[in-house]
Amino acid sequence: MIEIKDELNSIPVKTYRWLNVNHLKIDEVIRKDKKPYSKKFVDYMDDENISIGTISNIVSINQHLNKIDDEKYEYGVSKKMVELAENSYNAGVYAYIKRGANIEKPIRIQYAMDKENDLVIDNNIIVASENSRATIVIDYYTLDDVDAFHNGALKIFAKPGANITVIKIQRMNDNSCHFDSNLAIVEPGAEVDFIQVEFGSKRTVTNYISNIKEEGRSSIDSIYLGDKDRELDLSYYMNHIGRRSISNIETRGALKDKAKKIFKGTIDFKKGSSKSIGKEEESVILLDKTVISKQVPLLLCTEDDVIGEHAASSGKVDEDKLFYMMSRGFSKKEALKALVEASFNPIIDKIPMEDIKNIVKDELARKLVMEDRK
Repeated sequence: MIEIKDELNSIPVKTYRWLNVNHLKIDEVIRKDKKPYSKKFVDYMDDENISIGTISNIVSINQHLNKIDDEKYEYGVSKKMVELAENSYNAGVYAYIKRGANIEKPIRIQYAMDKENDLVIDNNIIVASENSRATIVIDYYTLDDVDAFHNGALKIFAKPGANITVIKIQRMNDNSCHFDSNLAIVEPGAEVDFIQVEFGSKRTVTNYISNIKEEGRSSIDSIYLGDKDRELDLSYYMNHIGRRSISNIETRGALKDKAKKIFKGTIDFKKGSSKSIGKEEESVILLDKTVISKQVPLLLCTEDDVIGEHAASSGKVDEDKLFYMMSRGFSKKEALKALVEASFNPIIDKIPMEDIKNIVKDELARKLVMEDRK
């Protein structure tokens, strides 16, 4: 059995307890039987520049352990959840990209959940050698009306000069729970770009930490849609530990019905990170008065000569835009749908593969149409 009753996504600097943003407290116990995941979740790649296999292939991993930093980094929605993903996984991928390789074909990982495979605990490790390039797509989705459970861990080791793009799509059904922990180690001159789409599950708890060394770059672009009684807790943390490091967080969302969301975005300039730049912005459209939206943008600094910017906005749809569109023949629901899509498109357009981009657009359109029919 898997039991979860924990404090999740704690912010690095505590604030007033009455604000209820220091951490997410789960009051109920989620029980799931541990069992294997039997579906195929990664395709074979015929490319001599990449070694890829399931995480259970310890021999393959041991061949490249000397390529991974020995230093331990804390990350994740909680210590307990990370330990569950790293020690009790039933799925996962290990990928090692050779020095200077440009992997044009994306590494695609799909975790489809149904009644026979309603539990996914995945442990994924990506090691990108010096000056290599690759794109990783991870898609979590349900195939039927199942109470699915996902808890995952992803670690990215981007060596000097490497360029890695990670696209995560979560489109699980309304009965599901989704816990996701992500860590990026960005070596000098490397770049890690993370694109996150959160459109599903009853409860979504995600955590992303990027440790950025000298002249490294890291970004996270995310979109989310909360409806019904959906709960989202999103925590993004850019940890500047090297000089001239650059980070950017851009998040756009929409909430309706009785959805609840907490966004926690932190840019932390550590000692030794002079000349660094960090920016973050979250914008959310509130489609109903009954939603709850909380935003905690943080700037932390123990270094001189850095640039940090943060912004957070939430509000109803612009009435002038809504009136203009309705005066051109749109119904109110059609106009609201178009405005939400317009807000999300700048993030969706950053996805480099057309078929993945279309999956995201179709899922967004499907959910908005479903909501319009209520």
